[in-house]
Amino acid sequence: MKPGKKMLAAILIVIAALIYVAAFGAGSSIKGVREMRYGIDIRGGVEAVFEPQGLDRTPSEKELDTARQVIETRMDNQNIVDREVTVDKNGGYIIVRFPWKSGETNFNPEEAIAELGEMAELTFRDPDGNVLIQGKDVQSAAPETANNNGIKSYQVALSFNAEGSRLFEEATGKLIGKRMSIYMDQDLISSPTVQTKISGGQAVITGMQDYDDAKNLAEKINAGSLPFSLKTTNFSTISPSLGNNALSIMVYAGIAAFLVICLFMLVFYKLPGAVACVTLVLQTVLQMLAVSIPQYTLTLPGIAGIILTIGMAVDTNIIISERISDELKKGISVKGAVLAGYKNAFSSVLDGNVTTAIVAIILMFLGSGTMLSFGYTLLIGMIVNLLVGVSVSKHLLLSMIQNAPWNDAKWFRIRKDKKIIPFYQKKYIFGIISGVVILSGIVGCFIFGVKLDTQFTGGAVLSYSVSDEADTGKIQAAIERETNRPVTVQIKEDNMTGLKRLSVTLAGNSGMSPEDQKKVTDAINSTSEKVDAKLSETYVVEPYIGAKAMKNAVVAILLSLLFIVVYVWIRFSSISGLPAGVTAMIALVHDVVVVFFVFVLFQIPLNDAFVAVVLTIIGYSINDTIVIYDRIRENRKKDSKMPVDELVNISTTQTLGRSINTSCTTGICVLIILAASVYFQIGSILEFSLPMFFGIITGCYSSICVAGTLWAMWEKKKVIVKK
Repeated sequence: MKPGKKMLAAILIVIAALIYVAAFGAGSSIKGVREMRYGIDIRGGVEAVFEPQGLDRTPSEKELDTARQVIETRMDNQNIVDREVTVDKNGGYIIVRFPWKSGETNFNPEEAIAELGEMAELTFRDPDGNVLIQGKDVQSAAPETANNNGIKSYQVALSFNAEGSRLFEEATGKLIGKRMSIYMDQDLISSPTVQTKISGGQAVITGMQDYDDAKNLAEKINAGSLPFSLKTTNFSTISPSLGNNALSIMVYAGIAAFLVICLFMLVFYKLPGAVACVTLVLQTVLQMLAVSIPQYTLTLPGIAGIILTIGMAVDTNIIISERISDELKKGISVKGAVLAGYKNAFSSVLDGNVTTAIVAIILMFLGSGTMLSFGYTLLIGMIVNLLVGVSVSKHLLLSMIQNAPWNDAKWFRIRKDKKIIPFYQKKYIFGIISGVVILSGIVGCFIFGVKLDTQFTGGAVLSYSVSDEADTGKIQAAIERETNRPVTVQIKEDNMTGLKRLSVTLAGNSGMSPEDQKKVTDAINSTSEKVDAKLSETYVVEPYIGAKAMKNAVVAILLSLLFIVVYVWIRFSSISGLPAGVTAMIALVHDVVVVFFVFVLFQIPLNDAFVAVVLTIIGYSINDTIVIYDRIRENRKKDSKMPVDELVNISTTQTLGRSINTSCTTGICVLIILAASVYFQIGSILEFSLPMFFGIITGCYSSICVAGTLWAMWEKKKVIVKK
């Protein structure tokens, strides 16, 4: 279909249909945004305490950590990415918190726990019932479709660890022609016949009736990779930590931010701005459907991923609009300017989205929980941005200019001549500014110290019986003033007794003395005469984000930086790719350090929001830097003998409008959310949006003032060395 009225109508009809599906869903399998699965902080959820069964001793720390990892993996596979899984080493039990399903109406925690599946121990046994291999020695099980001589069959592929490989080889050697039975506790789930001795730690279970049969068996085996059976000894509901109206407030703030962005685009870029508004609606709808249909839990880092992708979608439209303005300035036709604008903008858009997608893929491969949520929303956003932000918007704009009234340069912004700004000559000023900011942050670390949230440190949990008058917001503020420790406060309701309890978690592994506990109790009771808080239980929990998850998060960030360097090195080889990649990474490290100092100076505890903000700013900043590098590459092709300092000055000046406009639109979005969080006192959104706002500023600054000038300094140094 060629661009024109028919294509324009078709695009608008598709957008309207998708908006309808997003709002109301389509049957039971496609759920709309109103049926999303929201995180614990937004909608509340379930707390369950699991204790080992059949042990005559307290489980070891390693066994508890293994069980915890199995539960987390299981929840990842079910898209429950907002959860808290921690252990009490002294008590020997595991505490799991997770949000309600989207369609939950009964709010019965006992029924909700069934979603996690069986907590039984997996064993492989011989015909006499002797245990040969335990579930903890199984690394993974996956369903497969095989094709033997044209006959389709279904099987389950097993992978064992080193100890499991040894035991499995011994067992299969002894049981050739006999059955090896697989049990979940005392329930038989499969009994395949051993065909041959199997070594190498890889095996398959054949004879499945269909793929679903193989999938169910694989899920049971994965679920049973526990070092012992677990039984739920206590379960209760937990209240949302953000308050019941927090979601509505953030939705209205998001709508307001979206309208302001659209107004900016319309006023500044005219017809391309109007097209940008339409495509932004489509991209946002597709992004939300990508979360609601598979029922990914919408978490704070997930929201960060959506904000970043919307910001990059705006950026894509701004890059294209600026390129069209460049072409119109040359005096060519409107249609020619549109075609050339999209063509010239594509390399910047592609490189920016690919580098950000690299971050997303690494996160999904290594991440878990909220990091998996962030990576998923980010990757979907990049794919949608390339498909919609470039292709759909191009055909939409071409269809509009087929009509005579719109085929006029007055509906477009024509770039004016700009005075070249000597960015390279001001490099020492930029160095002083960055030095002062970093030095101030270092001093702030010594003055205020670095606060870590419960997610990283673990903490002491105090449980109180309270009246219905308890205000969690006031109680949290009172305890933080008294203890100077990060605090999380939630209301829990016991499903058996119906009694409400106040759960107070104080970050830090130092525990709580009786005197400290009394101070906390007094602080709670000081919020209202009717609270009447009485301490009923106290215990110490490990960090919600385990050592493995922390290690993976750090590895993911480092790998992201490394892959960005390599990608930029390859893609920008015409302007000395390695220096471009290294200086881009230095600019990113600069931004990460500034964001860290914002957390320190505003005394915000480091938690998963910190990781989310850092990753968001990495994606945002590298996209900004790549646009400048892309223009440097283009200008060097035009004049290969141009001095590098002049090259950087011209290229940065040419892209300055795009950098500032993108930062303004994204900054406005975050600023509105920040203002709403301050006015309505939504702490966790404030702790996310405030560093994000500063991150956007430093991301823009480092791209314009740091990356390009450092690259030029490197190139000039190379010339001096050669001479």
